[in-house]
Amino acid sequence: MKKIALMLLVLITLTSCEIFDLRDSQPPTVEAEWNDFATNLELALQNLEYAYEDSRNTINYTRIFSPDFIFYFAPQDITDFSTDAQWTSVQEQDMLLNLHTRYRNIKVSLGPFTTADEISANEAKIYRSYMLTAEAVAAEEADIVEGDLKGNLELHYRRLNGYWYIYHWYDYRSGEGHSWGKLKYENS
Repeated sequence: MKKIALMLLVLITLTSCEIFDLRDSQPPTVEAEWNDFATNLELALQNLEYAYEDSRNTINYTRIFSPDFIFYFAPQDITDFSTDAQWTSVQEQDMLLNLHTRYRNIKVSLGPFTTADEISANEAKIYRSYMLTAEAVAAEEADIVEGDLKGNLELHYRRLNGYWYIYHWYDYRSGEGHSWGKLKYENS
């Protein structure tokens, strides 16, 4: 009799805590924006912005580069901060991983530049001014990004198998502020 009473007590307890009731499922998270098929230059440029603005796209970052990709630092950054002269897509990937651990709310704005783009069937040179903002996660990182990063960039794209990939990226400082390359170097 004690066993039956104990089982009834356990059964009453389990049913009263709604363990067997149906629950609503959690709403799905919004996927990170990404253009899987960068068949035009606008989609390829968007992917560059998406990789910086959403840490979930870090895994996709190297997909925007050709195998022979090279990033060229601004000449002033090489002189003033002893940055490397250039680096590869592997270093770019490592940098972006570090960047997303140190900064949040990263915003990239690519605007028009005075030099006209040069676009042919399978190659393109895209000229843009940029502004990049970010919030440091920790106070000690705040001195790396002192306000907005502004500069100009020159992206050389090549079309391979119908998709556009960056094979050269030139960074140019504008004014006295820090450049995108400086931010990259500080997060390498």
